[in-house]
Amino acid sequence: MSRWIPIGKQHPLAALLWSSFLLKAVIILLEGSHYSLQSDDVQYIRTARIWLQTGMFTYNDPTQPTLFITPGYPAFLAAMMAILGDTSWYPNAVRLVQAAIFTASLLILHRIGLRLVGQRAALGAVALCAFSPSLNLVANLLLTEALFLPLILILTELMLRLYDKPRLQTAILFGIAWAAAIYVRPTIAPWPGLMFLLLLLWQHTRSRRRTIVLSAVVAGVIVLVSLTPWWVRNYHVSGTFVPLTQAGGNPLLLGTFPFIPPTLEEQRSWHPSTDLRANDRFDSEWAKQRIKDGFRTQPLLYTAWYTVGKFLYLWGDVYYWISLAGLPLSVPILYHYAIVIPGAIGLWRLRKRKEVQLLLSLLGMMTALYMIYLTHSRYAIPFIPLLSLFSAAVILGEKPTVATKEEVHPHVS
Repeated sequence: MSRWIPIGKQHPLAALLWSSFLLKAVIILLEGSHYSLQSDDVQYIRTARIWLQTGMFTYNDPTQPTLFITPGYPAFLAAMMAILGDTSWYPNAVRLVQAAIFTASLLILHRIGLRLVGQRAALGAVALCAFSPSLNLVANLLLTEALFLPLILILTELMLRLYDKPRLQTAILFGIAWAAAIYVRPTIAPWPGLMFLLLLLWQHTRSRRRTIVLSAVVAGVIVLVSLTPWWVRNYHVSGTFVPLTQAGGNPLLLGTFPFIPPTLEEQRSWHPSTDLRANDRFDSEWAKQRIKDGFRTQPLLYTAWYTVGKFLYLWGDVYYWISLAGLPLSVPILYHYAIVIPGAIGLWRLRKRKEVQLLLSLLGMMTALYMIYLTHSRYAIPFIPLLSLFSAAVILGEKPTVATKEEVHPHVS
């Protein structure tokens, strides 16, 4: 137990973890069916059901195999359905499992916090996340964030281990987590390349550089091997090489409408056919033309939109699309800014630390990618726990007394 929860901290951390899970469980049991967007979540359940019944992986069109999503989250739902059955209480059972996964994620967050901001701030970050309205809502929704958030924390934990002491075992675990994260949310695919590059640039000895290169190769090979079945399947379906998905056109196009997105009814009028792949190509070409024309005819508007505008949509907006147990919108708004603003201040204060620079590379790259396409607050949610570490340090008004590498990772010598 002491390997995971530092001596002297078991009781407050355990109390927070139990409180976090019980809060979610009570909400799920009382009103879990209320937490459906009637959108992607319904589609994912249908995908899992058809996958189990026919063996075909579909999404938009239940009669055709899809290239529009990766199979990570639907595979999770299908596994749960195979175990629990396709019953009326299946969605709430999945929500309870997701609540348990989220609670376990807070334990990983605490370990990351010990390494980055010290014991008090680590515990404070767990408290902030345990009772965050937006995070509690996401734990109840059947969306990819339920798995992507813990995978981001796992990748961060392993990143810090690689920074402290690159080891083959850590590289293998990182490669597995990297592949799993890609299967859940493909946008994470390029970031580890930047991370390994930074680690390589910071090494001052030939042996350390060699170890970093070996770690990168091992992790990369694991990812390539893990994605090979997906590539083979995609080639069989489409006759072309599709490395991740073939669905970039629609979010790219939607991201070209400054500040006011088109209505769903308007979007339905765009596509000239029922061929989803043809529609995606149509959306991509139209998006490129809109960007070109927008910057030529309305340069100030489009410059503002692709810089400040999208950034504020991603980090300044609050993900609270469904009321959580009747909680008014003002509460999650205040809660969100109580994390984001102090968190940005805390990151800036610690920006010279290389561990923090690695974290900034993750936040920076993901922010840049999301600002190219459709941008909204849901995409920032998986990174809010990491930001909470630095907001807790600022709120508590302390200069972090960081735990030693041996205290956080007792197996590393």
